[in-house]
Amino acid sequence: MTKKKGKQHDASLVEPKQDCCIWSESDEAAFIRHMTANKAKAGDGLNFDKAFWSSAAIEMANQPRSQEACQSKWVQICKLYHVIEKIMHASGISYSPELGANIRPESETIWEDYVKNNPQAKAYKMKGWHHYEALCDIIP
Repeated sequence: MTKKKGKQHDASLVEPKQDCCIWSESDEAAFIRHMTANKAKAGDGLNFDKAFWSSAAIEMANQPRSQEACQSKWVQICKLYHVIEKIMHASGISYSPELGANIRPESETIWEDYVKNNPQAKAYKMKGWHHYEALCDIIP
């Protein structure tokens, strides 16, 4: 028997494929409405149990989602909410859901300094996030 030359791949080193799905703004809005309606089912810090994520996946019937996809999306939404919250409270920056930070030439330096310390905010220089207000009452 001859040995085959070349690289051998260890299956344990290959990362499993992530559950990936596209969420439209209307999908996100429906998901946020479901989260808001079921806030009472969350524990401290809005930690929902597995049964809740099953119901959230079912709620997204027009675009089927897995429990994991719903839970992952919630984590992303919460992180983004906190990014926007931080922008809104930054000195010298005025944020709106329609225009984002709406940075003009006279405030460009303030924005550049802010983004150096908060790189995740970069996308919101001139773009808002319409879900912020819907989340204000449910995210601590």
